[in-house]
Amino acid sequence: MLRTTPKINKIYLLIRSKDKEAAFDRLTSEIIESKLFKCLKEMHGESYELFIKSKLVPIVGNIHEPNLGMDSITAHQIAQEIDLIVDSAANTTFDLRYDLALEANVNGPYQLMLFAKKCKNLKLLIHYSSAYVNGEREGLIYEKPFTMGESITKEKVTSHSPSTKFPSLNVANELDFVSMLNNAIENNDTFNKIMKDLGSERAKLYGWQDTYSFTKAIGEMVIDNMREDIPIVIIRPSVITSTYEEPFPGWIQGFRVIDPLLIFYGKGEYTCCFGDPSSLVDVVPVDVVVNTTMAAIVKHGHLQIPELNVYHATSSYMNPLSLSQLFNYCFEFFSSSPSVNSKGDQIKIKKMIFFDNMSDFTNYILEKLLKEQEVHDLKMQMRIKRKVEYFENFSKIYESYTFYKGRFHNGNMRKLMEDMSEEEKKNFNIDESKINWRDYFAGVHILGVKEHVFNGRSAVHR
Repeated sequence: MLRTTPKINKIYLLIRSKDKEAAFDRLTSEIIESKLFKCLKEMHGESYELFIKSKLVPIVGNIHEPNLGMDSITAHQIAQEIDLIVDSAANTTFDLRYDLALEANVNGPYQLMLFAKKCKNLKLLIHYSSAYVNGEREGLIYEKPFTMGESITKEKVTSHSPSTKFPSLNVANELDFVSMLNNAIENNDTFNKIMKDLGSERAKLYGWQDTYSFTKAIGEMVIDNMREDIPIVIIRPSVITSTYEEPFPGWIQGFRVIDPLLIFYGKGEYTCCFGDPSSLVDVVPVDVVVNTTMAAIVKHGHLQIPELNVYHATSSYMNPLSLSQLFNYCFEFFSSSPSVNSKGDQIKIKKMIFFDNMSDFTNYILEKLLKEQEVHDLKMQMRIKRKVEYFENFSKIYESYTFYKGRFHNGNMRKLMEDMSEEEKKNFNIDESKINWRDYFAGVHILGVKEHVFNGRSAVHR
């Protein structure tokens, strides 16, 4: 926004911090000093910080709390001024404790909608969700909003047998059940364990692959249920990867969803994959998600129709990439630019091997480790056992994604692109169909992860 629409008046940034000073420190370290903003710094030169500080206003808050954790004076002032809300607050841990996931991904949107209704000049609310809120749906999946109480399991059951009854998802009951357990269980360790298991169990019962996707779907239901006449856009990205073009290729923040798989493969540690080689890996560069947001703001902020629109910021329909293709591109990259071990020796990797059976997968890893390392004592045996268990747990978390059977239709995205002028299409590229995945992964993404996540160093052995 600051780079492409510099005439914007102010952007209030809700920052979780203990006080204003800490919020400003986060603004400085995570934005003003971030490499991502180097193009903006070049544009403004010495007046860069002055420009940024005149536009960005850090606000101490917490999306889980009433008035989003702001004091009443600040909340009132902001509610009078803003005409756009962009909500990217969430907890994205797949197997998070159920109570924490509900707090972040369900209560957060609830509190946000209560605040949004106080904003008299609000023209649009943008909410970031995930394409994987579609849970265990298979085949071609359309950009369809969720309504309160629907579930994937009920959808599947009634499509196969219309007369069969399956209980609706009752969000209030889920919240009450968690609250009841919290009051009944005094031992923290016991409560933590129950909450971790419960999230996964409830998700799978209702047809979602994990606690994250389940609670994000419920968050969408809450927004739809509360929106009244507020225009809403829900953007559902798939797996977000580094920038494709803007403001420069390869920027990424943090060790993201598929990156551990790629980097550990390049280190020679992740030699086999529990997954279907023909399964589609749906990825979207982060700048495509941002450009989609900008285009949606222009379109729906102008129309101001009190409806909810969903956009799949995804690639599997227009430009599919299979799991085997992904690892082939990584094999090409690490064969020509090998990682090095702690001794400085180059690591030679082999083509990825795929397994569809967990016991075969873990046996292969165990045999490989025993062959590579001489086992002299119990300590070494335990180390190998822990490593096998790590990769087993790691693969179980990713299982729903490495065996995914859905493709995300993005007709709304295509329509959004068609509504753009040629100049807008050039400045805000949202067309993933033209991305060459081999060039992107080998020439942009892996290099970007190495530079921006590991600062040019090799990934640490686990």
